[in-house]
Amino acid sequence: MRSSLSTTLTARVIALTLAVAIFWAISASGGSKYRVLHDFGSGADGSLPSGPLTLDKQGNLYGATYGGGPQNDGTVFELVGTGGKWTEKILYSFPVGSDGATPFGNLVMDVGGNLYGDTPQDGGFAPSTLFELSPGSKGWNHAVLYEPGSYGGLVLDRSGDIYGFMGLGDSGAGAIAVLSPGSKGWTYTQLYSFCSAGCPDGVEPDAPLSWDAQGNLYGTTLFGGNGSPKCPGNLGCGVAFQMTPNSDGTWNYHVMHRFANFPTDGQYPDGGLLVDRTGNVYGTTTHGGKFGNGTVFRLAESADGHWKQAVLYAFPSIQLGGAPGGNLVFDQAGNLYGTARRRESLLPADLWSDFQAGASEEWQVGIQRSTQV
Repeated sequence: MRSSLSTTLTARVIALTLAVAIFWAISASGGSKYRVLHDFGSGADGSLPSGPLTLDKQGNLYGATYGGGPQNDGTVFELVGTGGKWTEKILYSFPVGSDGATPFGNLVMDVGGNLYGDTPQDGGFAPSTLFELSPGSKGWNHAVLYEPGSYGGLVLDRSGDIYGFMGLGDSGAGAIAVLSPGSKGWTYTQLYSFCSAGCPDGVEPDAPLSWDAQGNLYGTTLFGGNGSPKCPGNLGCGVAFQMTPNSDGTWNYHVMHRFANFPTDGQYPDGGLLVDRTGNVYGTTTHGGKFGNGTVFRLAESADGHWKQAVLYAFPSIQLGGAPGGNLVFDQAGNLYGTARRRESLLPADLWSDFQAGASEEWQVGIQRSTQV
């Protein structure tokens, strides 16, 4: 499951970088317009929004906050836009107890309008859970679907099954699993179990899985993979992996790339993967690269089934932006967009325990497609 080391880093980055929910729109003239839709943190409102927003068919936005609410244990909220004005509704406030607390990551919505999310273990005061919020005549109803729950985010398939990193696994290091709805409730099926710390197949997934058009799953782990001397420190520099389904319902786990594989390779992928129409896979690392400030990379499958990694961009200066995290997105022209942090200095691998509060900002970086890449 999540180590206290990366949980501490994640919590501090949230506190530094996520203060308001924002929205930008591309105008007809091609420019960008930036508006603040809602300021969090007043009264019983949520605070520290965690993860991307989810959009429904009516154009309403849904998200979660890591803190705030009556018990300061987080909320799930909706933003409704009418006539250019956005109004927030608190759908659920987490209490301390068996419901879980401090939701972290993305929410997903099924065709029935039900929301699904996860809460990490909260220092022993609240369990990790995978939860459902379903709309009713008297408000939204909360239910815990699985405990110990998921972490890193969720994805749905067309049947309404929920995939993610959930459960302890065979060695207590976590698992990739699916929750399937049925007439008697939800059924948990483990698809892959991670091994203990230092595992060459990866340790500690920290971002949602991604689908390709063929129904394969892709993801990253923050640690594991290559250890010393290729990777600084003793936790490993992370891996990118693929999960492929078999006809009998089982899945195969395949490591596509172990980071820190060559001197200018990236290290520590702290975001999910993006798959294009041709099956190429894109992502980011917070460290490594030519300048040590993180990379944007591409993985392409060769005819013999092996994956070849290419560094598309190495961040040259942490003062201008580096240590990218989160998922990338494409525009229609094939350009990539993502976020990077800016701070006074990029600490070495031990920054996981020594991250200094008050020194980071989030910046958006555009990577243009080039025939030279």
